[in-house]
Amino acid sequence: MQNNMFCDPALERHFTGHVGNITQLRFSPEGTQIATSSLDSTVILWNLKQAARCIRFASHSAAVYGVSWSPKGNFIASCSHDRTVKVWEPKVRGVSVEILAHSKPVRSVDFDPTGQMVLTASDDKSVKLWRVSRKQFISSFAQQTNWVRAAKFSPNGKLIATVSDDKSLRIYEVATGECVRIFTEERASPRQVAWHPWGSMVAVALGCNRIKIFDVMNSQLLQLYVVHSAPVNDLAFHPSGNFLISGSDDKTIRILDLLEGRPIYTLTGHTDAVNAVAFTQDGKRFATAGSDRQLLIWQSNLHTYDASQFEEKSQSSSCCDSSSTSKLSQGCNSRASNDMSIRIDPRESVAYQTLDENFQVLDVSMESESSSSHCCSCAAQLEDIVNQLSQIDVRLSRLERFHLT
Repeated sequence: MQNNMFCDPALERHFTGHVGNITQLRFSPEGTQIATSSLDSTVILWNLKQAARCIRFASHSAAVYGVSWSPKGNFIASCSHDRTVKVWEPKVRGVSVEILAHSKPVRSVDFDPTGQMVLTASDDKSVKLWRVSRKQFISSFAQQTNWVRAAKFSPNGKLIATVSDDKSLRIYEVATGECVRIFTEERASPRQVAWHPWGSMVAVALGCNRIKIFDVMNSQLLQLYVVHSAPVNDLAFHPSGNFLISGSDDKTIRILDLLEGRPIYTLTGHTDAVNAVAFTQDGKRFATAGSDRQLLIWQSNLHTYDASQFEEKSQSSSCCDSSSTSKLSQGCNSRASNDMSIRIDPRESVAYQTLDENFQVLDVSMESESSSSHCCSCAAQLEDIVNQLSQIDVRLSRLERFHLT
């Protein structure tokens, strides 16, 4: 019976390279690269297939707070305390665009599902929508009354979720700019927001150690989790929508089973606050990073998870993967006495002890503003050419039909 148990998450890779706290991380769409932003003013692009060759982009003049991949993986956007957003090609000799986006530090950047627009959130209390190819401002969402920590597109790109230090979660319609839902928190400000893959729910990481999941359409609180003993910094849904991962100032990562409404894993290994978590698009891996400047890559093994076996496995404190140490969690919150989550400590694993540090980091600086402007105009011209070619194709099809008749 024991051999048929589901497999636990297991540490796969362990990287260090930043000299400042890591603030956010994102997998590329195909899952072979990771972009991390840091207080050291850089973004590092980690190549998981060729770990010996990573790229460090150092064009920001101050701390970098966030990164986002375009849906096709051909561009990365980064936002910074220097008030700018950079959009650049993830390669050594790529082109770049700079947007002076806000009057104060930019905390968040997010590509829309088409890859043509980015959403930015700032300490100037506003959220702005931009067309990337022309560096063109489109609209603003400015009902917040304090710093905006994050702004994210819904999966279909029709809605925007924002979280602010005014203790609010707001939902806007992109087309009209109207705020259609608002949720307020009395205890503490939200720090991050994530959309459920279905697009009907959002999860919020709170400074009061809590995680809340809201039904956006019906304006209801669906689930509340108190599984951390310190503020929650980041969270992400598994692509199946059945699990959620969170990172906290308490140095732990928690994995929640949303169908059963309980924590199932407590992951350790970080020596300071966990600031960033993310899944690959297929959900087979996730990554965690934080103030200890470490980047940990994990096999999720959640495709093997069987809720009917959870209680037996948590009580027996067993693990089907010998590369990690697994034991019953005592809970990281004194009120969570019924926490039966399995504790995974990877520090004795081979993957943790064989730190990937023998790699070459190539430093790349962005091109000048004049070059960026040239790139931007070229991108706009290319967009116009594509539209003209599409019109020509339509006309040719009409001529062919006319000729056949």
